[in-house]
Amino acid sequence: MTCHLGIRMSLLSCNIGRLAAAVAAHLDTCAPRALCAHLHTSAPEADAAGEGIPTKSPARFYKTAHVAPAGNDQGYQVLLDQRVLKTPAGKPLLLPSRILALAVAAEWEQQEAKAIRPFTMPLMTLAATALDEPKPRAAVISTLLQYLHTDSACCRDEPGPLADRQAQVFDPVIRWAEEQWGAQLQVGTGLMGMQQSPHLLAGARAYLTKLDHWHLAAVDAAAAAARSVIVGMALVQGRLGVAGALEAARVEEDFQIDRWGLVEGGHDIDIADASARVSAAAVFSRLVRQNSHTAQTQ
Repeated sequence: MTCHLGIRMSLLSCNIGRLAAAVAAHLDTCAPRALCAHLHTSAPEADAAGEGIPTKSPARFYKTAHVAPAGNDQGYQVLLDQRVLKTPAGKPLLLPSRILALAVAAEWEQQEAKAIRPFTMPLMTLAATALDEPKPRAAVISTLLQYLHTDSACCRDEPGPLADRQAQVFDPVIRWAEEQWGAQLQVGTGLMGMQQSPHLLAGARAYLTKLDHWHLAAVDAAAAAARSVIVGMALVQGRLGVAGALEAARVEEDFQIDRWGLVEGGHDIDIADASARVSAAAVFSRLVRQNSHTAQTQ
């Protein structure tokens, strides 16, 4: 079981890593539009028949995945052959940027004939979550605010080498968050977390409320992966890169690995999992902003 899980997480991490590299090349160097261009066709608008992420792992039921503009300037849609891809709730998967649609299509295109594996499609998962809102928007924001009291960026070890490393990693992003929210974060060594002030929470709520559903879904996913709302928000907003967010997400674990060594079948799986989840949130939020049909704030 451990071996199978390790292979599975390594595959996901590798897929996201390749996608992130391709996206970075396209966005940062204005590479040709050939990024996933083999997926794009000018297919006519299809009818309501479509497919969402399957709950099991059926065999691949389509030949190609490609992208086409949605009608009425609603963004872009992914088609499996001629069928419009839908979310698990049955909504058409209308995406705000062409490059994000291409990336989601690439996830479907790389599925093997024998089985569709949803765990290898994190961008599809984030897009469907943003559109379906399985948890109401207000509840997502309230939960994120509750996490701030036990945010790993604010809860530190007793004075010593680990606390020094935590300060080095977290203090710059703490200062950035304080500037964004207009209030001071409480940082300390309390075992039960740090009680943040109503003023700080009000600033954080106002900031999160301004995010559109795409970026809120990315922040929620990144915060869960990093065990920090502050780190998740900094990643999605571009204050932290993937490497910086991973360092913050794993500061305690990496400190222990440096002291006692890496446990194969344990630490390596955790690293692959964190890398895949953090990278997916970063890539997703960046692709949303490229030629987006929606503003970043409501």
